[in-house]
Amino acid sequence: MLSFKQTYSIQKMNYKYIVFYIALLIYLPAGCISTFENPEGTGDMAGILVVEGVIAEESTKINLSRTVALSDDNPLRYENPQGVSNASVRIIDEENNIIAVAERVAGGSYIVNERFSFVPDMKYALDIRLGDNHYQSAFVAPASTPAIDEVTWELNDDNSIDIFVSTHDPNNETLYCLWDFMENWELKARYRTLDRYDPTAGKVIPQSLTGDNRYYCWATGYSNSLLLASTEKLRESVIRDYRIHTLQPGNSRYSLLYSITVNQYSLSKESSAYFNNLLKNIEESGSLFAPQPSEISGNIRCLSDPNETVIGYVFAAKPATSRLFIPMAELNLSHLENPPSCPESQQFDNPASAYNRGYGIYGTDNLGRYLYVPRRCVDCTQSGLGNPNKTKPDYWPNDHQ
Repeated sequence: MLSFKQTYSIQKMNYKYIVFYIALLIYLPAGCISTFENPEGTGDMAGILVVEGVIAEESTKINLSRTVALSDDNPLRYENPQGVSNASVRIIDEENNIIAVAERVAGGSYIVNERFSFVPDMKYALDIRLGDNHYQSAFVAPASTPAIDEVTWELNDDNSIDIFVSTHDPNNETLYCLWDFMENWELKARYRTLDRYDPTAGKVIPQSLTGDNRYYCWATGYSNSLLLASTEKLRESVIRDYRIHTLQPGNSRYSLLYSITVNQYSLSKESSAYFNNLLKNIEESGSLFAPQPSEISGNIRCLSDPNETVIGYVFAAKPATSRLFIPMAELNLSHLENPPSCPESQQFDNPASAYNRGYGIYGTDNLGRYLYVPRRCVDCTQSGLGNPNKTKPDYWPNDHQ
């Protein structure tokens, strides 16, 4: 039995070329970002439509973006390619029935909020209208996804934590799998304080009375790697201990309680070949357009202009999902968070002045004067990583507020 303790990822390279949102987006608000060299004769390559997503009964999410021009000197646009916000996005079946309509939620992200059910032996496609332009994916049959056997973790000697997924096909047929994940973690401020300056109210508010303390927060992260494996060359259709993520100490994931929700999708042999070929080409050359064994073309076409280049691959599947918790505090791993330094200061005339300079109330001295520390030390929403906030996930197992 082979062990899949490896993770392939499309890494962002550090030189100025075109940036494509080319890796698959399923649960992600932002996908894997990679840079590609401009091939001879292809011009500036600006504005090519990139289509990413999966058709699913309960979680169809599609992202539309465009490539960035080589001549663009704004590095922010390399990190955040232009989202296409004026599209009409629908799911259709082979009989051209409209099964569902996607609504734009932000930028170029579209989500199908209505639930629908796949019909046996029916194929589905993504239909996109952009002004006078009409784009459509190939009609694809939804793949049947086996259950996730388990999601496990392992603490390494360097205090990093590897997370693995295992699955198998009960009929021992060849598996082609793709995974993505969402991670949530609970964190806390370094110090609990009873008072907080509220800039809206313009006064100090006792946190015990607000119901909005800044001691406990919850943060969110998403996979940014193209995670693929298959059993094509194995005697048994079993994928065991495929590493999907590694946590590194020194950040708030180690604070209190960590959770990862893993989504598993079955791919067809064709879609698996597409993503593996794309990944191999990028890993070996850093370019989408370098010589390769087979052409990377995807399954998106412009029906109104067959000569227009479109990038992307859309498939259909019903994901299998599994969730894992790692109780960092209970396992005495919280010290690995490496919290920020919090030097005290009294050099402020009033709480408003302290707040405006990035400090928060820590307590009082013997004379009743406020003591201040950098606000990140008493306000968990200021820790940065994972956009921490006071919204606790519905499935969270404790009663922290």
